[in-house]
Amino acid sequence: MAVFKCAVCGAVVEARCKPGKCKNCGAEKDKLVKEETLKK
Repeated sequence: MAVFKCAVCGAVVEARCKPGKCKNCGAEKDKLVKEETLKK
């Protein structure tokens, strides 16, 4: 799983692939930045 952070609103989404848009603010997918994968 990868972690994507929205550059517009700061929302964090955990998904296998890059979401089409931010679920929180609706920003386009180019605003979603891949963060380091969460390690448990």
